[in-house]
Amino acid sequence: MKLRHITFAMIGLGLMGVTSCQDTLDTHPTTTFDDTQVWGSKATADAFVYGTYDAVITAIGLAGSSSCVGWEARTPNSARCSQVGEGIDGVATELGLSNGSDFGISRFSILRRCNLIISKAEQSDALTEPEKAELISQGRFLRGLIFFDQARKMGRFVPLREVLTESDSLKANIPMTASVAESYKYVMEDLEAAVANMPETAPAGIANKYAAEVILSRAALQAYAYTQDDSYLNKAITYAQDVVNHGPGLSSNYAGMFNETNDMDSEILWGYYRLRTNTTIGGYEELIRTYPNISADNNKISLCPDPLKMPSGAQTFEGWAIYFPTQDLVDQYLSIDEATGEALPWWETSQYKAAVVERDPLSVTQAGQIDQYECTSGELRRIPTPQDFAQLNDGYPAATRYGTLRSDVTDRDISDIIYGNRDARLDGCIVYDKSTWVGEKIGLNLAGNLSMGVRDKEDGGWYNTTTGYYWRKCNIANPEPRAFYSCLVALHYNIARTGEAYMNLAEAYLCKGQVNDAVNALNATRTKHGQLPASKASTLEQAWTDYMRERRVEMANEGGDIYFSYLRWGKYGGYANYGRQPGDIIYDLDRPVYKIEINRDRTAFIINQLTLLGSANRNFTTRRYLFPIPVSFLNTREAYGLDHEQNPEW
Repeated sequence: MKLRHITFAMIGLGLMGVTSCQDTLDTHPTTTFDDTQVWGSKATADAFVYGTYDAVITAIGLAGSSSCVGWEARTPNSARCSQVGEGIDGVATELGLSNGSDFGISRFSILRRCNLIISKAEQSDALTEPEKAELISQGRFLRGLIFFDQARKMGRFVPLREVLTESDSLKANIPMTASVAESYKYVMEDLEAAVANMPETAPAGIANKYAAEVILSRAALQAYAYTQDDSYLNKAITYAQDVVNHGPGLSSNYAGMFNETNDMDSEILWGYYRLRTNTTIGGYEELIRTYPNISADNNKISLCPDPLKMPSGAQTFEGWAIYFPTQDLVDQYLSIDEATGEALPWWETSQYKAAVVERDPLSVTQAGQIDQYECTSGELRRIPTPQDFAQLNDGYPAATRYGTLRSDVTDRDISDIIYGNRDARLDGCIVYDKSTWVGEKIGLNLAGNLSMGVRDKEDGGWYNTTTGYYWRKCNIANPEPRAFYSCLVALHYNIARTGEAYMNLAEAYLCKGQVNDAVNALNATRTKHGQLPASKASTLEQAWTDYMRERRVEMANEGGDIYFSYLRWGKYGGYANYGRQPGDIIYDLDRPVYKIEINRDRTAFIINQLTLLGSANRNFTTRRYLFPIPVSFLNTREAYGLDHEQNPEW
C-alpha cells in the first residue's frame, strides 16, 4: 500500500509558511512565499503537505518524542524510574499535574497549515479536480488529527477552520467547543470527509485511506466512550471492518514491524520514517531511554558470571534507560500448557506447577532472605532489597508471588519455566532474563550482566532496569556498531496498522454486546501475531477479559494507545473496569505496578511492588478523564472577553 519512501528529514518546501502564536489565535504568518510556486502544481503542493505531516506528527506527538514509552509509563504496562535525575512520571502519580499543565491547547500555527492546504487547493486553477479532492482530503485528515488529539486529551478546543490574516484579527474570536460531544462532531466531520477521497496507496510516510480509517475507528471509540452516542460504535465498526476486509492483512513478522528489520511491512498502513544519514539514537526517547548503560567494570565489580562480550570492542550498551516494562505487562503474555495445549497465565500451566513450589510471599520479611552476596566494592546485593519494604502502597500486596524450584528439577530453571512457551510477541516486545539482545546474552537475575544491582545502586535506576525487564519493541534490533547516543540509525514508528483495526472492531462489538463477533476479531491477532490457541470466551465478562489482555500485548508501547484505551474502559465501567460504575476511578491506573527478582542460580523468584522513589504512589482521580485547559490560555481568552471555562475538577 506504499508507493515510495517519504522521510521527513528530506522535506524543505513543506516547512514554509509556519506561523507563531499571537494572543489567542494566529492571524498572520512570520514568513511569506509565492502562492503560485507552491500551489501551481501537484508536486509542489505535495511538498507542502508532506511538511505539514511532519509538523502535525511532531506537534501532537504521534511518533517519537516519548509518544510510546512516555505514555506507556502512565499505564500498568510500564514504569519510568531513574535515581540519577529524571525521577518518576508525574502524570502517573498526578503529583506533576496542575491547572497550568499544557497538553496542546495552542495548535493554531499547525492548524493554519492544514487550512491553507484546504483553501488553496479549493481555489487552485492549476490543479485537476481529482488532485484538488486528494489535497483537500489530506488537509482535512491532518486537521482532524489535531482536533482529535485535543479532544481526547482536553475535551474542548478552539475549532479554527479558516485561514486568518492580519485584516481578520476581529474574526479571531472563535468560541471554544461547548462540550466534548461538540468537539467530536468536528473530529469526525473532518476525518470522514478525508477518508472519502484518500487514495488506497500512498508514500510510506503519508496516510492512505486504510490508515485514515484506523484513525477514524480509534476516534469513534473515544467519542462513544465520552458521549455514549451509539452512532459512533457503528462508525467504528464500519471503518475498521473496511480495513479488515479490504486492506493489507496481518504481518507474519510482528517483531520486525517495530524495528529496522521489517520496517516496510504491508501491515504498516502509516509510519514515520527517518534516514540513517542524520538520525541518532540520542535523538529519540524510545531509543536512548530504553538502552541501559553498563560497562565492563560494572560487570567485573558485580561479579557477573556471564559478563557482556562487547563484540564491537566498545561498551555495547551506553544509553540512558529510564523506561522499563513491568511484571504486570509480562503477565499478560499467555503461556501454552505443555500438557493440554491451552493458553494460560504462566503460573497456571502444568509445567510451572510440576516444577515450582509456591510459597507465601508474606513469609519474606528480611532483606537478603532469598539471596545475597557481596560485590568486590564491599556493597551487598540482595533479594529482596531493603527498598522492597519501604514506601509501599499499603492498600495492595507488597508481593504477589514467591516460588522456588523443586529440588528434583534439573533440566530447566526458573527463567526457562516462566518465560518458555509464551505468546510469540513477548520476545519481540520485551527483554527478559536469558534473552539475546544486540548480540549479547542477557542476565537479569541477581548478578546478571544487565540486572538491577549491576551498578552502584542496588535497586537499579542508574540507567539500568528497576523492574527486571527492558523494552525491545520500538528500538533498534542491531544498532551499528553499538547502542550509543551518537550511533546513526534508520528508524520508523508505526502510527496506524491493520492489527489495531481488529482491536477497534473487537471493542466496538463488545460495547454492543456481540460476543462472538468480538472474539472472532480479537482472535485474528491472538492467533497470527501471538501464535496462541484461539480464545474460547463465550460470555461478555470472559470476552472483555480476553480482549483487554489482547489489546495490552498487541498494542503495547505503541503511540500511547493503552493509556487512552484505559480512559475508554473506565468510561464504560462494568467488565471493562473490574465491575465499577461508568466514569469511576480506573483501577489499573490507581495502583502500584510490580517487578520481578530472580536469584543467582535461578532457583527462586519473587514478584513485588516497585517502590523506588515513591513509584508505588500511582493515583487516578476522575478529573484525569480530561486534562486541564492551561489556565494561562483561559486567562488570555478572559482578557479578550472570550469564553474561558475550565474542565471539571481542575
